[in-house]
Amino acid sequence: MDKVKVIDSMMGTGKTSYAIQLMQEAGDSQKFIYVTPFLDEVKRIRESVTNRKFKEPDVKHGDGTKLDSLKRLIANGEDIATTHALFAMADDELMDLLKWENYTLMIDEVMEVISVLQTVKKGDITILEDSGTIEIDPRTIQVHWTADPKLNTKYNEVKSYALAGNLFSVNNTAFLWNFPAKIFGFFDQVFIMTYMFEGQLQRYYYDLHKIKYDYSEVTKVGERYELVSRVYHDRSHLKQLIIIHDSKLNDIGQKQSLSKSWFENKKNAPKISQLKNNLYNYYRNYTNSKADDFIWTTYKDYKKHITGNGFGKEESKNNTDSKGKACFVPFNLRATNRYKHKTTLAFCLNRYMNPMEEQFFAQRGVKVNEELFALTDLLQWIFRSAIRDGKPVDIYIPSKRMRDLLSAWLNNET
Repeated sequence: MDKVKVIDSMMGTGKTSYAIQLMQEAGDSQKFIYVTPFLDEVKRIRESVTNRKFKEPDVKHGDGTKLDSLKRLIANGEDIATTHALFAMADDELMDLLKWENYTLMIDEVMEVISVLQTVKKGDITILEDSGTIEIDPRTIQVHWTADPKLNTKYNEVKSYALAGNLFSVNNTAFLWNFPAKIFGFFDQVFIMTYMFEGQLQRYYYDLHKIKYDYSEVTKVGERYELVSRVYHDRSHLKQLIIIHDSKLNDIGQKQSLSKSWFENKKNAPKISQLKNNLYNYYRNYTNSKADDFIWTTYKDYKKHITGNGFGKEESKNNTDSKGKACFVPFNLRATNRYKHKTTLAFCLNRYMNPMEEQFFAQRGVKVNEELFALTDLLQWIFRSAIRDGKPVDIYIPSKRMRDLLSAWLNNET
């Protein structure tokens, strides 16, 4: 495989359209696995690439899981459209199948390539080490399962990831799952379609695993989409379309306010109540919004603490709300046009990388740019809205840090 090809273009510039064109025009011998966050985008690919019969893993026909279905489709050499969540379950058997097939991997938006195990605490790690159940390599910080592989305990998740070679320790206080990086070497080509890859977690993951990548962007030439070298784009015209709210409602967002730790600090309960009042005030009085026009976000665990009357509806679990009726949507929402009719926005958090994830990279010599990381999530979220179609949007960003990051980007300073 050559370098991973990162198609790094602003939202709405035609990355998915280019991918569809590429798959339509590819020779019969070229096979594709298209990976996207949402099931409705899987459906879009299946319906749009008309000269190929893309198949979606399912459990309706025959025994087994969706992962088993995915493996059967690979073994049969089918063109496949599936979700990030399922592809992230890739195991050694799936990778062995990929070795014998000539697949091109198309990834719509970056994946969750690392994840902290929430079920394991510091005390659990001490128990596992002291009992000789695991060993942690002091150089690589990889966790090795040294007990009987057939041992059945409440730590079966640890066992599974460790035996697969995908588990690492972070300062001996947490365990972190790492998507098997070797899988990218089993494809003829890999494309990732996103924007501002430099600030995203998967970029740091690639640097960690020394996976080479290069950049291009999409441009439309006549009726065709072409890949070209990335160039500077003036963003100042967007200042007329993204209208950042400026009033006393922003007073709550100084310094480190609205970070995850700020919400978790019980001393800030009165301020969280104030944030709830501010959000309602912005929604009802400053913008006089309707639920059909409004989307907002914060940390999911604290949604209930600041939700006001009339705008609490969120996405359904199976992501089939194609009409985009929800008001609350996750702050890391990507790869959907479902909310492009929304014109009033509120981004009620101050985004930082999970400290354990940042420490994981730091232990391995990879430095994270927290400002670029935060800006990337903010921009991706904003571009779910009507700004995608060049329409103006109003946005309340109570965090001064997040407002400053957006302003700097609009002023071409980032």
